[in-house]
Order: sequence, then C-alpha cells, then structure tokens
Amino acid sequence: MNIIELIDKYVNKYNIGTPIYSKDICEYVMGLYYTNVNVINEYIHRYEEKHDDFIRYRKGIYYRAVKTPFGFSNIDYNKLIHDLYLCNIDQVYGYISGPTLANKIGLTTQIAKEEYIVTNNNRVVSDIDNIKLIKPPVVVTRDNYKILQVLDLLLNKYDVYYDCENPNKVIYNYIIDNDINFEGLLYYSKYYNKSVLFKLQEVCCL
Repeated sequence: MNIIELIDKYVNKYNIGTPIYSKDICEYVMGLYYTNVNVINEYIHRYEEKHDDFIRYRKGIYYRAVKTPFGFSNIDYNKLIHDLYLCNIDQVYGYISGPTLANKIGLTTQIAKEEYIVTNNNRVVSDIDNIKLIKPPVVVTRDNYKILQVLDLLLNKYDVYYDCENPNKVIYNYIIDNDINFEGLLYYSKYYNKSVLFKLQEVCCL
C-alpha cells in the first residue's frame, strides 16, 4: 500500500464533517511507511487536489464533506471546538465556564450569546463565531479542571445573575455530584482573589 492509499484509508475512517488533523495522518503513515512529515504533507496536498470532498478547513485541519445544493457541507464545529480548546484522548486543556456553565448546572436561566471557554490554548486563533477564549489562572489539567470550574462560578467574573433559589446549594451539589475534592478547591483558590475563598467557605458550611 503506497502513501496515497494509506492516506485514503485513514481519511475514510472518519465520519462526514469530523475534523481530521494532518499531524494525525502523518503519525499514522509513519507508523506503517518509512518516510518523513514533509513528504507526507506533500502527499496530503496531492490527495486534497484529487478529492473535492476532502476539504482543507485551515492549515493542518481537514474534513470529509458531501455536496449539497448550497455547496459542500461544513466541518463539525462542536467537535472542532472540543479538539482545539477542551481535550483529547491524552489530556484536558480547557473547560466550559461563565454563563454557559452556570446555565448548564442550573444557576441561571440566562442563555449566553457566546460560549465561554477557559483554555491553555487561548492564543490559538479562532475563526469560530460565538466563542470567547479565556486564559486560565493556572495551567488546566485533567485533575484540576472541575475544581477551576467551581472557583470560576464562585468568582462570577462575568456578573451572571444566578436566579435559582439557592445558588450556594446548586454549587455544593455540583461539587458533590462530580466528586470534587474540597482540599483541592482550597488549594487552587489561591489563584483567585480573596472573595472566592470567603464564598467557598460559605458553600462548604452547607
């Protein structure tokens, strides 16, 4: 099987619209064929030229599309956001915050116009509408992202109106339901202003 055939086999494993990353194609091909990244990227370019339904979204990101009466279908933006800003198989590097999270857990009925994402990848240029990328107070990991979510809710940086009956109880239930460690909350509260620590103490006393 030559390089083009390997690329074709890899690409066709993906559903229509699912983001396909050139780095993953390179890793796959190099695991089966003695070559280098530059050569594979050239073959990816050739493959793109010969397959109208293999579309380059932007550098390093492709997807399979279908032709519609209005042109080719779009990339799956939800999956793209997930991959770029939230997590992959190996690690977590971002999380949902702000009004989006507050609405999701029942603190507010307010529906955000933008999705607030706190991410280590906040410098990655986004051309996706209606998302707001935020720099985290500390590096986001699989072990701390839920802790940081809770502390963000307590800080309420974006002045979301918590219109539920008992906001502290909702936050407390979120802590319990997600097995979030109170010692961890206390530790990471040092990366926030002092008001968060006071609010955390109120929640812990429930």
